[in-house]
Amino acid sequence: MASSISIEFRFESIGGLGANLAGQLLAETLALRQGLNVSQFSSYGSEKKGTPVRSFIRAVDADRPIRVTSPVTQPHVLAVFHEALLARASTLAGLRSDGALVINASPSSPPKLPKGRVLIVDAMTIAVEEKTRINTAILGAVAKACPLIDAKAFAKTLEEHFAKRSPK
Repeated sequence: MASSISIEFRFESIGGLGANLAGQLLAETLALRQGLNVSQFSSYGSEKKGTPVRSFIRAVDADRPIRVTSPVTQPHVLAVFHEALLARASTLAGLRSDGALVINASPSSPPKLPKGRVLIVDAMTIAVEEKTRINTAILGAVAKACPLIDAKAFAKTLEEHFAKRSPK
């Protein structure tokens, strides 16, 4: 019997870094390219740059319904788009002991992080070098952290979405 899929993601960010769009793109890939049943929504305040943003994604096998509509409290993958968010206790709350933490931070001065699987990505430097946005660098690290994500399918989704804005 094949194992069933059930995975939850939470993106912690501040407005302007693209966490809402990142959640939508991940959900689109999992649903349309990988055939999973997916639920995604974001929670944010006044939609201004600098305000807290959270994006929640749940994915299960295509033949299973998703009946939970509440925020993800115990993510398998937690992505933190700005290291200043670590000052809030709620940012890392609920991360599963076997989960993965992806954080945008400089490797030269990494923040103190919990034990477990942690991927540090210098998304700002990557975004500047590649002339892209922080969210794409974070999404690449999320794909690396989660073997469920088909990297080629994910890249195709990103290519199709961002080609509209910038062919490069």
